[in-house]
Amino acid sequence: MKVAYICADPGIPVFGRKGASVHIQEVLRALLQRGAEVTLFAQRLGEAVPEAFQALTVQSLAALPSGKDAEARARAALAANPTLISQLNDAGPFDLVYERYSLWSHAGMTYSREAGCRSVLEVNAPLIDEQRTWRELPFETEAEEVLRQALAAAGTIIAVSPGVKAWLDGYPQTGGRTHVVANGVNLQRFSGLARHEGTIPTVGFLGTLKPWHGVQTLTAAFALLHQRGRRVRLSIVGDGPEYATIHRWLEERGLLAATHFAGAVPPDAVPALLAEMDIGVAPYPQMTGFYFSPLKIYEYMAAGAAVIASHTGHLAEVVSDERTGLLVPPDNPQALCEAIERLLDDDALRQRLGSAGRQQVASEHGWDRVVAHILQLAGLQ
Repeated sequence: MKVAYICADPGIPVFGRKGASVHIQEVLRALLQRGAEVTLFAQRLGEAVPEAFQALTVQSLAALPSGKDAEARARAALAANPTLISQLNDAGPFDLVYERYSLWSHAGMTYSREAGCRSVLEVNAPLIDEQRTWRELPFETEAEEVLRQALAAAGTIIAVSPGVKAWLDGYPQTGGRTHVVANGVNLQRFSGLARHEGTIPTVGFLGTLKPWHGVQTLTAAFALLHQRGRRVRLSIVGDGPEYATIHRWLEERGLLAATHFAGAVPPDAVPALLAEMDIGVAPYPQMTGFYFSPLKIYEYMAAGAAVIASHTGHLAEVVSDERTGLLVPPDNPQALCEAIERLLDDDALRQRLGSAGRQQVASEHGWDRVVAHILQLAGLQ
C-alpha cells in the first residue's frame, strides 16, 4: 500500500516533542509496521528524522514566511495548495492520502478526489475556533472555505473526540462521513516498565503548559496538600507558554523544592518519568464544546499510574470513575486535593485503579489498533 501522509501545519514539528508530534509519529509508525510505503509531506520536520523512520520518503513543503505577520503566513499557506497538489501528482499514484487537517490546506483531499484514491482527513481540534479564541485568525472566510473544501473532498473523516465530531457536524459537507476514533498509546514503550515508588509520593502532569490544560488547578491543589502537612512531590513533564507563570507561582509559595520540571522530553523518555508518578492528573477546566482526546490519560494508564481527571466533556467515557480512575469537578482545587489525599491514604485503591487502567489501554488503545480501525473505515482492511 502506497500512502501519502500530509502535515501542512507549521506549528507542528513532525519529529518534535509536542503531543501533536507524538500523534503523527505513532500513526506513521503503525503504517510502516503494516508494510506501507509512506511518503511524508511536511511543513516542519523539527528534529532529525529518527532511525525508526528512515524508511519514510520525506518531501518538505514550500517554506512559509517567518516572523509574526499572521496575514503573510496565511496568504502563503493558501497559495501553497497548488504546489502541494503538483508534488502529490509527481510522487503518486497513491492508494491512500492521509491528511492531518490544518487551517489552510485542502491539497491532500483535493488531489485524492481528482486522482480517485482513498483518503482520510484526520481532524484533531476545531482549529478555526481555537485560532480565533487563543491566537490570531486572519482571513476567516478563507479558512472556512478551506475546511469545507477538504470535508467535501474527503473519503473518510476522522474526529479524535465527540467534541470534534460535534463541531464538524455543523458543516453539511461532512455528509455523514465523520467517525470518532480516539487517540492511542505506544504500548511497546511501556512494555516491561518497572514502577519506581519513592519515599515521597509523586503527583504528576504530562503535557504542553497551555491555559486550557488546567495546570493552575493542579498547582493550587498541590499547595493545599502542603498546607495540610502532606509530604508530596509534583512532577511536571512538558513545557509551554504557561511555564514562567507556574514557576513563579510555586516559587512565591516556597514549593519549588518539592517540584520537578522535566521540560519537554523526547517521547522515548516519557515512560520512565511516568513510572515515577503515583498519580497522573488531567485537570482540564470547564469548557463549552470540550474536544480534547488526551494522550496524557492513555499514557498515565499505560505506565500504571492512578488517574485523576476532570469530569468534563466526554472524559467520563475515557476514565471510568472508581474503576480506571477518579473524576473530580473541573476548576476545583479543593476537590482535586481531596481526591489526591484519598489515593495517598489508600494504597490498595491506588494500585487497583492503576492496574485497571493499564489493562484497559492494553486491550483497547494501542496505536496499531487505532490505525487498523481507521484503515478499515477507509475501506482498506
